[in-house]
Amino acid sequence: MEQIKRKKAESLKSSFTYAMLFTVFMIILLSFLSIWGCTALQKWVMPDKNQAYLHLTTTYFDGTQTTSTQLVTFGKEDNIPLIEAFEGNNKIKPSIKEISKYSIDKIENSFDSLSPKRKAAYSLLSAAMVGLPAIYSVAGVLLCALWFYRKKLQKPIEILSEATENIAKESLDFTVVYDGKDEMGDLCDSFEMMRQTLYANNQKVWNMLEERRMLQASVAHDLRNPISIIEGYTEYLQQNIPKGILSQEKLLHTVENLSTAAKRLEHYTNSIQDIQSLEDLEIHPEERDLPNFLIEMTEDFIHMAEQMEVEVHISIPACQKRIDGQILYRILENLFTNALRFAKRKIDISFSLEESMLCILVEDDGKGFAEKVIKNQERYTLSINGTDRHMGMGLIISRILCKKHGGTLKLSNRPEGGAKAEVRVSVK
Repeated sequence: MEQIKRKKAESLKSSFTYAMLFTVFMIILLSFLSIWGCTALQKWVMPDKNQAYLHLTTTYFDGTQTTSTQLVTFGKEDNIPLIEAFEGNNKIKPSIKEISKYSIDKIENSFDSLSPKRKAAYSLLSAAMVGLPAIYSVAGVLLCALWFYRKKLQKPIEILSEATENIAKESLDFTVVYDGKDEMGDLCDSFEMMRQTLYANNQKVWNMLEERRMLQASVAHDLRNPISIIEGYTEYLQQNIPKGILSQEKLLHTVENLSTAAKRLEHYTNSIQDIQSLEDLEIHPEERDLPNFLIEMTEDFIHMAEQMEVEVHISIPACQKRIDGQILYRILENLFTNALRFAKRKIDISFSLEESMLCILVEDDGKGFAEKVIKNQERYTLSINGTDRHMGMGLIISRILCKKHGGTLKLSNRPEGGAKAEVRVSVK
């Protein structure tokens, strides 16, 4: 049997909430890092407005002059280094005579003062501070949706799609297996329950159609004998009556045989009608006291067998069980009548309980069932042979009633000789 498997999962609502929260957190984090990084790069591209270039011209005692340039920041003190002179390899601190002059060049920090390359870099960083969070948002939502679909939805959707295709092909020989506790798991479980119900209903309909087909085949098979007899005798009379060669005794014997065949045909037709009416029969179990109910029922059968030895064995303690008494009586009546027809001297009836099943054995010491009957006991054609004219309708009816009562009927032969019918019906 094909299996459609699934994987364990959380609740869809919880999974979706966690995924969205994680996505929003990552979008905020990446956006913050991107804006911080772009701002830092812009500061590097655009000089600080609080900085300037300080130019110092220093005159020493010997008349020499030195000029130095220092980048200074407004608002900070003692950030101008001492100016040192060198003579040979010796560093000396000259005495400052005077500072002849100094100048300050303020650094322009406007966008227009930047070079073309820096302008492009600055503009790109400004666009990135706006565009990157938008890109992160779109990409995060798409990735979150893709992850959620692949992780939580894709597998059960594939399972249900495959199951739907199988049902469309009228194939129910599969199972929907998805071990999850989320909403999709509940949906798959409901789908499996629906499939099982459809399978059981289809099987029930199929069994009913198969039984109808076998019944029709049985009708065509078993009606052939009485019809052939009637046709044969009718043709015989048509040929010989005009010739006047039939004696009164021969004519009466032929007409008597025709009447017997007609009665058999009528009896068989009534049995077919009984079988068809069983389809609408409903089981109505009632509380019965065991084994008293079984003892009372078998007393009727003992009276039916006037010259036959009947032994009843009941291995059931006193209890109450729900049984449809009329159905059970009809089953046993058919089986006992069949055993009575073929038994030589003795019939045994045994009762026992096995859990929720009532087991009944009806055995006789006759010649037993034909091998053909045992092999084809699930069919409607149960004719023993062509000489005894027994059509087995009682066994057919008993089998149908056993199924109605949640049980079975099994036919077999005893090792020491004789037939054995085993009945199992459900009791509660």
